[in-house]
Amino acid sequence: MNPLLISVYVLIFSILFCFFAGLITQNYSHVDRIWSVLPPVYVLIWMHEYLGNPRYIIVAALIIIWGIRLTTNFAIKGGYLFSFKKGFYGEDYRWEVLRGKISNRFLFEIFNLFFISTFQLVLIFLFTLPVYYLGKYTGPIQSFEIILFVIHGSLLLFESISDIQQLRYYKLRSDDTGKTDKRVQLGFNTFGLWKYCRHPNYFSEIGQWIVVYLYLHMNSGLNPAIAGCSVLILLFAGSTIMTENITLSKYPEYSEWRKITSSWIPFAYLPVRKSQRKIFFDKYHV
Repeated sequence: MNPLLISVYVLIFSILFCFFAGLITQNYSHVDRIWSVLPPVYVLIWMHEYLGNPRYIIVAALIIIWGIRLTTNFAIKGGYLFSFKKGFYGEDYRWEVLRGKISNRFLFEIFNLFFISTFQLVLIFLFTLPVYYLGKYTGPIQSFEIILFVIHGSLLLFESISDIQQLRYYKLRSDDTGKTDKRVQLGFNTFGLWKYCRHPNYFSEIGQWIVVYLYLHMNSGLNPAIAGCSVLILLFAGSTIMTENITLSKYPEYSEWRKITSSWIPFAYLPVRKSQRKIFFDKYHV
């Protein structure tokens, strides 16, 4: 059977599973649990067709490493909490907020079907799809591809560091030592990479899938597969707005932090906001 067709069947099964699992359990993080699993599954399915293609193997290896790392991070944060009585019961806090906004159960299940399950899972398939078509290019690896490999690996490392720093911050915030630190008790992370933009993990996550598209683009020119990473950017833009509104409702100082720090791109505000940033950090004894 054609590997691409197999991956489409996996996509359809995933949509049905996540929709019905959410419908039955009223836990809507099933897509979150497989978000980092499906891209490695797809590239492994397609690998059967491209085992002799080194560019495909390198890109697939980077995506598999990405998947292992992100899955591990999600597990540490409680995303795979499970009991035989409840099943998987860890859930992204944003779904709870959305349930409050869409209080009608029928309407929320429509939202579950078309956005949570179908839209997000189709999007995962689309932003991974350039790898399949990349495998059709069999010539020697070019210098631009080596540069993209390095950028891809660097973004993967950047995301790993930002996630580790976020986990350390959460731990520090709940420790006794952190409870006396004004900067820690702001409630949001201003340490490490998080000092230079509000979402360094988003920057590197989006960057990696843009690079995945660029592998194909540099070999084929502008390709319809650009839709995947383009829609992903829009999804993350919406997620950023929602997440930051929730953060702002909990921590009033976040309003000031947003004015002096870029959302995704590290260092973007530093030249023009240097004095304001100094005032902010001086206020919290940094």
